[in-house]
Amino acid sequence: MKSNASTNNMNLDLVKNSDLKRVLTANDIIVPLLLCTILLLSLLTSGLLVTLIVLLSRITRNGLSQTEQPSLITGNIGNFMNNTLSQDLQKQNHIREILMTAFRPLNIRDNIRWLSEKIHVAGTDENTELMKKIAAKYKIYGYEVEIYEYTVLLNYPNYEKPNRIEYRNNQQWIEISNGLADILGSSEAVSQVDVEGNIVYVNYGMLDDYLQLEKLGINLKGKIVLCRYGGIYRGDKIQLAQDRGAIGVILYSDPFDYAKDVNQGRTYPEQIWLPPSAAQRGTLLKTEGDPETPFLPSKHYVYRIENDESLRNRQIIPNIPVMPIGYRDAIKIMMELNGPQVKYASWRGSMNVTYRITGSSTFRLSVNSIFARRKIINVIATLRGNEEPDRYVLLGNHVDAWVKGSIDPSSATGTLLEMARVLSWTVAERKWRPRRTIMFCQWDAEEFGLIGSTEWVEEFMKPLQQRAVAVINVDNISGNTTLSVKAVPLLYRAVVNAASKIPTGSISEFIAGRMTLLDSWKFYSPLNSLPGDKTIPSIGIPGFGSDFQRFISYLGVPVVDIKFENAPIYAYMLYHTMYEIPWTIEHLIDRNFNTFTAVGRLWLELARNLADSLIIPFNVHDYSLMIHKFVSKLDQQIRNTGITKLLIANDYNNIINNLMDAVKRFQTAAKIIHTIVEYVNSGQESISSKQLEMINSRLVNVERAFIVERGIYSDHAEYRHVIFSSSRLDEYGGVIFASVMDPIIKLKNAYLRGDFDDQKKWMKNVKLALMNVQYCIESAILILNLEGFYD
Repeated sequence: MKSNASTNNMNLDLVKNSDLKRVLTANDIIVPLLLCTILLLSLLTSGLLVTLIVLLSRITRNGLSQTEQPSLITGNIGNFMNNTLSQDLQKQNHIREILMTAFRPLNIRDNIRWLSEKIHVAGTDENTELMKKIAAKYKIYGYEVEIYEYTVLLNYPNYEKPNRIEYRNNQQWIEISNGLADILGSSEAVSQVDVEGNIVYVNYGMLDDYLQLEKLGINLKGKIVLCRYGGIYRGDKIQLAQDRGAIGVILYSDPFDYAKDVNQGRTYPEQIWLPPSAAQRGTLLKTEGDPETPFLPSKHYVYRIENDESLRNRQIIPNIPVMPIGYRDAIKIMMELNGPQVKYASWRGSMNVTYRITGSSTFRLSVNSIFARRKIINVIATLRGNEEPDRYVLLGNHVDAWVKGSIDPSSATGTLLEMARVLSWTVAERKWRPRRTIMFCQWDAEEFGLIGSTEWVEEFMKPLQQRAVAVINVDNISGNTTLSVKAVPLLYRAVVNAASKIPTGSISEFIAGRMTLLDSWKFYSPLNSLPGDKTIPSIGIPGFGSDFQRFISYLGVPVVDIKFENAPIYAYMLYHTMYEIPWTIEHLIDRNFNTFTAVGRLWLELARNLADSLIIPFNVHDYSLMIHKFVSKLDQQIRNTGITKLLIANDYNNIINNLMDAVKRFQTAAKIIHTIVEYVNSGQESISSKQLEMINSRLVNVERAFIVERGIYSDHAEYRHVIFSSSRLDEYGGVIFASVMDPIIKLKNAYLRGDFDDQKKWMKNVKLALMNVQYCIESAILILNLEGFYD
């Protein structure tokens, strides 16, 4: 049945013109109907009942004139009376209060203690045992629990041959660092090899650092690189060094970044600062998931198309040995360098030594590791929704750790388990159940490259594309002061609204007059994310770094990634070290676990809102504003590079003008949808069940519109989101439109080199990337179309 054109157009015009008061005062029909109903009840014993029924049926059948539109939502009175639904705000507020008061802080403490009792590295018996214990806990709470197993390629140190760093002194090798000093001394995914050579200090090992070395005439070929953590993803540091001929890399944590009070001796355990001997571990993998089975789950029926040799050849894993050390050992290395001193202030850290770029001493780096296929386990605990059980709100956190992992990840795992207890108790005691399904997702092998979550996404890609509403991820809770949030714009407002309802768990914040999580968040991160809106504090770009990544970049599922940190100085200095134990949390982070409880309340309130609101509380209007901001910034960045002349000025102007036109049309479509969402979810308007399903199906697919199925990179099809995919040049960097900016940088470099053939290649890639952006925005406009909504 086609829609009534005049009725449909009039409703749309009313929304566009924001003449809502005229539309919403459709009580000229609703009030008479209510009066008729009251009269009907009072006349049950009279002979006028049939007459009233006939009257009402005539009103329903004949409809209304164009000047008597009853509602913003409905096109005729028949739809209004057919299965209309309203947001029950009073009930939602009541449930929220019950959930918030049911938390027990000491339960979180006890959870963290047993979760981090043993070292539990992915693929080990200890981690498998822990996963099964977690599954049992969810079963006790009454959840449907499923265990998903995968056999994946993992990398471990060879304890029979520990890693070493030595230097030669009068034909004798002197040991600087021994891999047995700390547990799991090597980084994951390194080669098994010994190398010898001079050392070159490369600062953070970013592209600009290597360009500075080139200006100084320093060549890395045949050299071992000394590089400090920070700036970019550690795997990108290795890639850049390897591309320039380096034969090995030593990574260390400089006290400038990790131990501000080192010269006063105030490090762990006195303070949270990193002690001199601590080495930070982490993956170096240049992909996500099991590298042997790209795009497919590592199940028994899947053929392994890769092995460690082919992965090295493709530079998915390093071709050169890599070893992390503490700054105590980095000082020893620097003392053996006798070359030129570092001239740039930005290259000097806080070690008590003269920083030099290189020297004549010969060093030997020995790294021994073993590749092995191991079983990993994901645990999924499910609470089925009442009205929309086939729509999923996923709460994610990984379980595996490099050592005991009391902070990363057990701080969040322990909190998530308490949330599960609170939710199941509320469902049982209050006879309430959310509209949509809530899933507690405990991932394995995150530390090795987001492997557990990626394999699960690959196995369930088809249903998740249809049913996943959002992912709320918390990797760890490392501080006690303020939120640090990454999110897609659809969820900015939902996170802020939830944070405004949660009291702070910090005594110092309370004394300072910052009563809620939002108060502290706005104080420490005042930069407004939304143009012209001071109610939204700074929110980061959800690019890479935790288990939300494959959901957003591959499936287009909206994500929120929440961390809780110290402020104004970031202080998670014990990251991936052996000092992540319960004592650290209980004495240096959150003695009473009130902050952890506040994070749990925020996490659960956001989940409740997404799972139980009548219309999914996505803000497409905010998204349209941010896309306008993103495209404007993209245009400015492209013009600042000076390469528009290579794209041909008029050609580029046409491209960007067409793109901005699409953005404006997306904003128009978004305003219409947003107005409906606001009025229904605020309880001011009712909606029919058919219209509810139409709105929700559009909302869950908006983010999917920005997925390019073939991938945004020709050689890395796992990156498919045109806005929120990681940059190939910096996996951790929050880069918008990386698929455009990466080839822009390549094009500029080709121009500077005078490589005409390379210029043509990257010029084509830039134009194709801009085309993909516009195509996705056009697709989002089509998805938001309300055709048939008013029938």
